[in-house]
Amino acid sequence: MTGITRELSTNSTPKFPEDLHVKIVDYGSFDSLKAALTGQDAVVSVIATQAIAAQRTAVDAAVAAGVKRFIPSEFGINTRKVQGTTIGKILAGKVAVVDYLAEKAKEDPEFSWTGLSTGLFFDWVCLIWSLLCCSRLTEMS
Repeated sequence: MTGITRELSTNSTPKFPEDLHVKIVDYGSFDSLKAALTGQDAVVSVIATQAIAAQRTAVDAAVAAGVKRFIPSEFGINTRKVQGTTIGKILAGKVAVVDYLAEKAKEDPEFSWTGLSTGLFFDWVCLIWSLLCCSRLTEMS
């Protein structure tokens, strides 16, 4: 497993597990990303929504590096179901990246992608539900 971080990261003391191989890259550079992704089987992107345009360069670099699977940074709402809505306009960059991934997968049968949509505020909803449920069960016992 390899972690990739921005060369211009504002975090002056990033903390990574000792056994994690870390590569510092320029997310805007195809060549930098390709070099970092060469030899990797999959990419799990966690690029922030504000920087989503860099994800397209990462897709191109992943394909060129021979990566087999790309998991884009879209862990909240299923962007396949928001087109034409207000939230769809806000997430237009993410929608475009997934459309681009679909194109790349059609062009290259060795390349695939997977979208993970956990739902908005998944952790928060689970926490509230478990607190309410446990509280209610305690009251009932």
